[in-house]
Parts: sequence; C-alpha cells; structure tokens
Amino acid sequence: MKTISHQIAQDRVESPGRHDEMVQVPETKGTYILIARVLQLKHLDIGSLGELDIVPRFYAYVGSAFGSGGLRARLGHHLESTAEPHWHIDYLLQVAKPVEIWFTTADRKLEHNWAELMEKAPGFPMPIPRFGSSDYHRSRASHLFYSKQRPSFRTFRQQIEEAFEGVQVEQFILLPNAPED
Repeated sequence: MKTISHQIAQDRVESPGRHDEMVQVPETKGTYILIARVLQLKHLDIGSLGELDIVPRFYAYVGSAFGSGGLRARLGHHLESTAEPHWHIDYLLQVAKPVEIWFTTADRKLEHNWAELMEKAPGFPMPIPRFGSSDYHRSRASHLFYSKQRPSFRTFRQQIEEAFEGVQVEQFILLPNAPED
C-alpha cells in the first residue's frame, strides 16, 4: 500500500522536466526561500516537532545551502526526495506542492536575517515554532511562514535590496499559475 508521502514523492520524480528545470538553479552556495502550496487541511507528523494540522495556505520556508552542491543540490533534494524526510521542510513537502524559489548566491549566510524579515512582514504568521531552526536550541524562532495569498517576489526583493547592500535575489518559478484562495 502506498502512503501519501510515497505517492507525492513518485509524482515529483515523474514530473516531466522537474530535474531538467533544476539545472537553471546554480550549484553555488546561497540562501533561499521555497514557496509551496497546501490546498486542503492535512494532518502531518513532522519528526521531532510532533503531529500537526497543516492548513491550506502558501508556505514560505527559509533555508540555506552552504554544503556540497550548493543551491541546486539542496533544492533538488527538497523537490525530489520526500519519501525519506531529512529536514523539516521535507515533511511539509509530503503534502505541499512547490510553486517557486527565491534565492541569492551571496557568500554570507542570510538565513536568519531573511527569517527575521519574514517574521516582521504583515500577513505572514509563523505556523510552527522552531520549524527549520531546531538546531538553535535557545530560540523558538521558525523558518516557516504562511499566507493566504501567494507571496510577492517583487516586494521581497525590494526589502532585501533595502536591508542588505549588494545582495541580489533571483526568482525561479515552478508553477506559474498556482491558484489563489
């Protein structure tokens, strides 16, 4: 019997062009936000965070890729390997459909700065404390945020350019016409 996570993982792997599309994402190290969409209420076990209800929304996950293979390897893992979750976002992607990626190849780690920026943004509550940031034991901060509407890349890019001199953000669209609520 296939579980929902196995079927979603299979659908992602069999999606035509998904792997080919990732070639456009650089192998360079960097910071990213993965935007994903959940269409209906789901109950999900997220490893050490426990069992949670995931409500229909757009979710924005802030991460970094400073290991081997950089952005392409990390994002490729998130987009194709949800059957055996490693990071918190891998659990969420068992029930969420990725729609776009925002990233920078700036040589400094901006993950926490970007998460703080998202936390301060209006209309972007934090649904799960410590999601994606459990390695910071003294913090209840999260690297996951959600919104009823698809987040605006243009607004985010403007905020980044104002807050971080010389940092440029790029957008990679996976699903151009993801429906709004």
